[in-house]
Amino acid sequence: MAQSQPPLQPAYILHSRPFRDTSLILELLTPEFGRIGCVARGARRDKQRRQQSLQPFAPLLVTLMGRGELKTLGPLESAGAALWLRGRAVYAGLYANELLVRLLPAGEAQYAIFASYQALLQSLAQLDGSAAEQLEAPLRRFELQLLAELGSCPQLDYCAHTSAPVSTGVHYRLEDELGFVPVYRHEDAPRRADEFTGTELLALQVARDGGELAPALLAPAKRLTRLLLQPLLGPRPLESRALFIQVYANNDR
Repeated sequence: MAQSQPPLQPAYILHSRPFRDTSLILELLTPEFGRIGCVARGARRDKQRRQQSLQPFAPLLVTLMGRGELKTLGPLESAGAALWLRGRAVYAGLYANELLVRLLPAGEAQYAIFASYQALLQSLAQLDGSAAEQLEAPLRRFELQLLAELGSCPQLDYCAHTSAPVSTGVHYRLEDELGFVPVYRHEDAPRRADEFTGTELLALQVARDGGELAPALLAPAKRLTRLLLQPLLGPRPLESRALFIQVYANNDR
């Protein structure tokens, strides 16, 4: 009796690399399987298929076949027009893709992260990509949501020392393996990179849950996400960030 074909899965391509003479190995993001690798057999030979379907930022419906960790890509369909990212927004999308490839465990369902990634692409597609500042709010929100789903972002509105909500008039320091604890300091003392006001933390919690990220929050949001991402990424630099700097170094100084 013929085995039934697996159901179609929503997917985005995060990364691709050549495999043997005519194929590609793809890293996909799907809701049900999270990050998952597959072989697209003959994809390098079929240039029209690759140009039309196997592109980043294009919503797909894919069939993943096989029982091993590395699947085989079966029939696929377009799930809509590819989102057209322009200028610097392209590199923001590549940065998000690289974060997902490096940080997501393979084969684990990621429904919330898939939704956050879709929202990021939709936000980036609305930008003209002419200035790096345009990218800050959508990227910081995506990073916060990604870190939260990975269990690598402490509750932002909670004080680990008092076991109570943070207070707007207090400064807090991020402590490894603990969370945010109060800091008693002189007002004119320089603030450390790991220190945040209660007002900032409360607003960042709202932004992480899908609210707006006000311009005044962009700097503390960036400090926080860098602190939390660094131990996860380790010493190996991000290729997308290096490429962005190489392309736009003279424009963004």
